[in-house]
Amino acid sequence: MGWMASFFGQPSKRYRNHQIAFLILTLNFVLPAVSYTFFPKTAIDQFLQVNSILGGAPYSFPEEQSRVWRYLGAANVMTLGFMCFLLMFNIKKFFIVIIPLTFMKAYAATCWLVGWAFDPGARFFLAAAVLDYVTSAAFVYFGVGAWRDIRDRPDGDLVPPPGWKRTG
Repeated sequence: MGWMASFFGQPSKRYRNHQIAFLILTLNFVLPAVSYTFFPKTAIDQFLQVNSILGGAPYSFPEEQSRVWRYLGAANVMTLGFMCFLLMFNIKKFFIVIIPLTFMKAYAATCWLVGWAFDPGARFFLAAAVLDYVTSAAFVYFGVGAWRDIRDRPDGDLVPPPGWKRTG
């Protein structure tokens, strides 16, 4: 049986789903962090396009001109990607990372929500808040569910094994 068949046929469906979800989440943070660092105009243009689609008011604040906040934001988003990778790589060993990961993302969601409350025309703030709250819930749902299901299972039953160690 090939690796892919073993992965999809493994005894822990929650672990399999966790692996898929956290791969997507890792990429969801790492790729935008690179964009925020090196292509800020592209990144802000995407936010503005979402705002326009949602019927938001024009947003003319020159976000891409602030290197201080852009670099800080990019570093935070890259850190989220790194934490997601750690959880995907070995949820048994790094399970505690789910706490700062969820806190950081839920705090960001709350900041977006407060920003929207003070500027309701910036509808992409509300969209970002909703997306970040959903992402925070996904961390808990997939991470805690997988951890509970596998914490007492032998690593050799899981594909890939935590830490991606070779088994058997």
